[in-house]
Amino acid sequence: MAGELLQPAPGAPTRWRVLLAIGALYAGFGVMAALLQGGLPPILRARGLSMDQIAWTFALYLPLGLSFLWAPWVDRVRLPFLSPRIGWIVAAQAVAVAGVVVVALLEAAPLAVLFGLGLVVAIAAATMDLALDALAVEMTGEQLKPLAASLKLAALASGAVLGGGVFVGLLAQLGWQATFLLVAAFLVVSVLPVLGLRAADGAAGAQRPVAGWLLGVLRQPAMGRRLAMLVAAACAIFPLTALNRVMLVDLGVSLERIAWIVGTLQPLGLLAVSLVTAPLIRRLGHRGALTVLAAVGLGCGALLTGGYLAQAPGLAIAGAVGMATVVGGLMVVYAALMLSWSAGDQAATRYAVLFCGTRLAGIVATVFAGKLVGWLGWPLFYGLGMAALVASTAWLLAGLRRAGSP
Repeated sequence: MAGELLQPAPGAPTRWRVLLAIGALYAGFGVMAALLQGGLPPILRARGLSMDQIAWTFALYLPLGLSFLWAPWVDRVRLPFLSPRIGWIVAAQAVAVAGVVVVALLEAAPLAVLFGLGLVVAIAAATMDLALDALAVEMTGEQLKPLAASLKLAALASGAVLGGGVFVGLLAQLGWQATFLLVAAFLVVSVLPVLGLRAADGAAGAQRPVAGWLLGVLRQPAMGRRLAMLVAAACAIFPLTALNRVMLVDLGVSLERIAWIVGTLQPLGLLAVSLVTAPLIRRLGHRGALTVLAAVGLGCGALLTGGYLAQAPGLAIAGAVGMATVVGGLMVVYAALMLSWSAGDQAATRYAVLFCGTRLAGIVATVFAGKLVGWLGWPLFYGLGMAALVASTAWLLAGLRRAGSP
């Protein structure tokens, strides 16, 4: 069944080569995303930074949410080397690798300098992700969209095992420089398989009509309503998983334990849910899958709250891993909907608007939530998060019901 996932253009390499190339790049992107979100905050917290300072590190995720602004350029402009999509992928990945290497050599630099370098890396990674999403849309058939969404999550989860788990866990043993150089090397290796798809990408680019601009996509029927529902969902679920490792530090869990237990179990949970969500959607439909996952999410929220109140690290760790798994499953459902809603002209830009808009909303919500935790406290924060999860899921279910979606 996995072999049916990708439908390359005529003359393209085999489906498995396409699958390997796209999956490797998503894994490399997962390393970077996990290092920024799941690795950097607890590292800085363990080094004594305040929660207010740490909250700003989530701003490094902003380019991943704002990249829809330059998505039409990635659609329209062909770089003077390689093929249309792969040229952008290689150029952006090269900038990201260079940025990571510089970070590796500047451990003692001021925080503002490291933040600036991280921003450059994040912008490059976001641009690579845009081009990669476009490549995946153009080489993926209209059937089995839930499996296509699951492929992305599975590869991201595999990369996150390294970025948020292994690399953070090895930081004390290998040191800052060696750890970040290993990250750079992984990024280089991850881009190699896609070079074999240049002919297929070139053929697809020759057949692609001239892309329109962003406003044309935003004016399309139903786009605003669909984007608003996804934005509300992201604002609820992103803070519920992004801040949990910081909560564990506050609970007294050591950084190494967070890295080796949470940092590895969370991505494995994401990998598992990426395998079961597509069959769940096929069996229950999008609405049924959303309902089941939201219900499990409420149980994980109870574990997080109970673990913190009882000062029970085991319960809190179980809740953190479970919540990340649930959020991953919800994102598979959202991504499957985005693929369906992006069909037609300007598919890549439409997907970027939906996906990046959703991600941007989640990032902004996480930054503000991180600043509010110190005032609200963790129990009240989780209580409000559970209420937001219920409300956003109910709105999305109502919208799907009105549209006649299963």
